[in-house]
Amino acid sequence: MASETHPSRHRRLRKASDLSTVTTASPLSKRIRMGKKDDSYEDRISTLPEEILLIIVRKLDTRTTITTIILSKRWRDLPRCLPTSYNLAADDLLPPRYHRLKRLTIEAKAAYEAEKNVHKLTDIYAIKARHERWMTKIRPLTAILERYERRAMRRYVKQVNAFLLAPKDVRQRRPVQKLRLQMLGRWHQNIDEWITTAIAKWDVEDFELVVDGYCLYYDLKQLDAYRNLRLKRLALSNCQGICAWNCLTVKRLTKLSLGEASYIGLVNDILANCVQLTDFRVASSSFYRAKFLIFAPSSKLKNLQVDRCNFGKICLISLPCLETFVCRGRPTKLSYGEVPQLRRVSLDYLQTEDNDIDDESGSRRTYPPSKFFKRTPQLDCLVLQFKGTQMWIEPFAVLSEFSQLKKLFIANVPANWDVLWILLLLDATPALESFHVHIDNSSEERSAGDLCASLDVGARQDRYRRLKELVVAGFEGLGWQTSFVRLIMKRSPLLRRVHLLDGEVRDDERELGALQIVPRRREWHECERAEVLDDLTAAFRWPPQIILE
Repeated sequence: MASETHPSRHRRLRKASDLSTVTTASPLSKRIRMGKKDDSYEDRISTLPEEILLIIVRKLDTRTTITTIILSKRWRDLPRCLPTSYNLAADDLLPPRYHRLKRLTIEAKAAYEAEKNVHKLTDIYAIKARHERWMTKIRPLTAILERYERRAMRRYVKQVNAFLLAPKDVRQRRPVQKLRLQMLGRWHQNIDEWITTAIAKWDVEDFELVVDGYCLYYDLKQLDAYRNLRLKRLALSNCQGICAWNCLTVKRLTKLSLGEASYIGLVNDILANCVQLTDFRVASSSFYRAKFLIFAPSSKLKNLQVDRCNFGKICLISLPCLETFVCRGRPTKLSYGEVPQLRRVSLDYLQTEDNDIDDESGSRRTYPPSKFFKRTPQLDCLVLQFKGTQMWIEPFAVLSEFSQLKKLFIANVPANWDVLWILLLLDATPALESFHVHIDNSSEERSAGDLCASLDVGARQDRYRRLKELVVAGFEGLGWQTSFVRLIMKRSPLLRRVHLLDGEVRDDERELGALQIVPRRREWHECERAEVLDDLTAAFRWPPQIILE
């Protein structure tokens, strides 16, 4: 009788009963049975307690969670109790073929740039012909990538709107601490509403927006109408055209990251208005060899990062609370002004064929170390990474002394570079206690008969009176490496520990601008080990502890 009245329900229960009969462990009394009281359809999922529904939704990934919001009015309000961190990435909607084509496109563009730099053509017709030949390979890939991006963004916009934008008749207050959004291609018409809703209505504390391949024009004046914004961290990657910074005052903003920055002239206004800002990062500025001047005497900024920028000179005129400064990219001249609290500086410079030509003389550009230490304050820690195929550091003495420097870390030193500039830098650190150096053995080998063959000549004793720890990563027991370590041992009467190992360096995520050594186990032959140790300890009455691994 029930089957005639409710055929669809009977089929659904019959399938469940079939599955239960297969399970031998379930008793007969617990099998699904039909009765007169069960002849009405019941949505058992909707009748579940809210605690159980939240447990179910927590098991889902972000994409599925967004989709479940449009199932019912009850499910739409569930995210207010969910974890308050969301990473809504459009990359998740792209197929693997898109990422393979993207990699091929990047490789083709890099090959074109490399070929252009090698030939150094001056004829405009030859340059145009070569460019057209490469574009015949890149254009078809670009067209396919744009089609994939359009399809993905159509789905992405619908999902983010369902998740972020509440209907007008529904009052939603979902506290979200961290939110990350991503845009691909030329999709930008939803940006204004998303940013305003996330920051002003959702009270997002950590907001990150990534815009790939397009300029973003958002007027931050729209946020002036809202009071008591909870925003503490704002990260804008690959975004150009942000305007009206001088009208923005976010009292709680402590971290700010700007990518593809084309508004460097407004940095001082940002620091003046965002009174609680402590961490500031600028990346990939389009200005080439321009001066980057920072004058913010009332700022509370503690950490400043400048990544992959083409500035010719950076002047920290006034940052009274600055404690850590990190600069990465092409070699940039530095000048320090009123920075009394600055204690840690990390410089990561790479000299390539694109930026090592002096426009005035046509010769290769070189820098004495004093270009990066002009009016240097009393630092406690200094991290240096000077890299390039050819040596571009001039071995001149450092005029300003680092009288309070306790720790020095020099990483990625090319094996074919001369180490005299390192010794001259050590001479300017009378209070140094810990010295770490990492040698990059992937570069060309050092030619024989250079300075390192006679490092011991003219060595002055007791020059590094407070040095207690020496760590050399990338040590392979070569003659010049042994002479370098031996010379430092002779000049350090208080040296107690020498650690020689093979390894590489990585950024330390726990501390801004710091590096950590990742060791690699090297199998030393007993004869080779004994020979290296004998060379290092010869003529030492009380040699320090030497760890060779």
